[in-house]
Amino acid sequence: MVFLAAVKLGVLLFLGIDALVPEAARQDGHMVVAAVMATPKALAQSPKPAEPKPAPAETPAPAPAEKPSGPPGVLDWQELNTRKEDLDRREQAIAELEAKLDQRVKELAALEANLKTMLDQAQKTKDEKLRHLIDVYTNMKPKQAAEVLETLDERIAVKILAGMKGRQAGEILTGVSAKKAATLSEALTRLQLPPETPGPDMAPGQ
Repeated sequence: MVFLAAVKLGVLLFLGIDALVPEAARQDGHMVVAAVMATPKALAQSPKPAEPKPAPAETPAPAPAEKPSGPPGVLDWQELNTRKEDLDRREQAIAELEAKLDQRVKELAALEANLKTMLDQAQKTKDEKLRHLIDVYTNMKPKQAAEVLETLDERIAVKILAGMKGRQAGEILTGVSAKKAATLSEALTRLQLPPETPGPDMAPGQ
């Protein structure tokens, strides 16, 4: 029995395992091998799956407003302090402006006083000159004074006659032309001044 089994084993090895395997099984085996061999190639030729598209970027939501970190009482005090400092600066600016205006007013007042002094001095000088002319014409003979008055400006001649005594002014008027005498007399009347105005060295009634 042992010898017979060994002979059968040798025959099987000689004939090969193909003789013992059915044809259908061999075909199925070849199909399995072919399928296994074809799998990598099929996988290589199959279309690659589409890459996933990146999701659209979301618009970031606005950051919430920062809430004051300090207590309300402290913030109110800081705001009030800021307003107070602003008001102090404005008041300081207004005070400086008022000081400049006051200084300007003082300068204008001083200028006005100086101008008034100059005008008063000019008027005084003018009056002194007029007084001198009156004295000169008073000391002249009436006929000679009349000849000079004929050539003077009417306003100056009237002022000279107004500063003389009435008798002296009348004697001079009789020496000028009738037309000139009428004009001077009318001007004296408009001034509403008496023809006699005593000078500083003349007493009334002289």
